[in-house]
Order: sequence, then C-alpha cells, then structure tokens
Amino acid sequence: MSKIFDPGYYCEDDLKEEGFGKLGRNIKIAKNCTIIGINNISIGDNVRIDGFTSIIASGNGYITIGSFVHIGAYCILTGGEGIIMNDFCGLSHGVQIYSRTDDYSGNHLTNPTVPQNFTKINRGTVCLERHVIIGAGSVILPNIVIGEGSAVGALSLVNKNVAPWGIYFGCPAKKVKDRSKKLLELEKQLIDKK
Repeated sequence: MSKIFDPGYYCEDDLKEEGFGKLGRNIKIAKNCTIIGINNISIGDNVRIDGFTSIIASGNGYITIGSFVHIGAYCILTGGEGIIMNDFCGLSHGVQIYSRTDDYSGNHLTNPTVPQNFTKINRGTVCLERHVIIGAGSVILPNIVIGEGSAVGALSLVNKNVAPWGIYFGCPAKKVKDRSKKLLELEKQLIDKK
C-alpha cells in the first residue's frame, strides 16, 4: 500500500490517547483530516470520516457524532455553537455545516479578524436527527434541525428547519416528496443481527 497516495485511516486504538470527549468502537478517521477541539468531540460506534474533512469544535463549541455515521471527504463541520449528528446519519462529499456565520447584510463588518463589537454573528446549534442524509456540496446554516429520516439533495442550501421524513432539494431547500420509512425495518434487522 502506498503511503504517499493512500495515507489510510486511524482507528480507535490509534485515537484512544488523543483526548476525545467520547470515543466508540469501530471508528476510522482518515489521517489527512483536520480536527480542532478534540476534547469537545464525541464519537459513537461504527463511524467513518473520510479524507480532507475539517471538524472544528474549539472553545466552548462541541460536536457529537452518533453511531453508524459516515462523513464523506472534504466536509466541513464548524461546531462553535454545537453540531449533533444522530445515529445512521450521512454526509456526502463536500457538505458544509455551520453553527456560526457572519451577518451578510452590510450592517456589520465580517470575519474573525475584526473586533466583536463591529460584527454580528448568526449562531445556533445544528441538529441532524436519526437517519438524515445530506447530498454532496450542500450547505447547512446555523440554528437548524433536520428532522428524522429526511434527505437533502446535492447542492442544496438548508436555511430553515426541515420536517421529518421528507426529501428536500434546492436553494433554499424545499420539500419534493415524502421519504420511505422502510429503512427503520432495515435498522431493526441490523441491530437484531448483532
């Protein structure tokens, strides 16, 4: 195996001493990820995080990742106000989740190099409930709950809460149709098999 072209994954044995808030079993994190605020990050069982993903939970921020979760390559999770990904969630390549963003109205200065009294930050926890899947290149803004079982199509912008068991798409994301709950039967089969 080439270490130049395939840097591989760390597993829970490699990560035990790194200081994660919680660390489950059967975890794979690509060696070329950027992770900041490790002590504010909790990870359940059966989780894979692919290459070039950035997970940031510095300061008072936090990120909680449930079990049976996949985070595709090139994702960005900024958890300054908190990000919660419940069990059986998935992020396709290039998904961006922000729990803080600058105000773009022009009434305030922007970016972290400017003193806070000149800026306005939109902030709030982002929660992906169980069985949520987010398509490639989608962006989720602060203070959002994506309801259980919902799917967000590729290149969508989520700027409002998403109701459970729907398929959403667009900029901004709008409901296209209902999503099947058959995956709950499959989850039961998987858990019963263990």
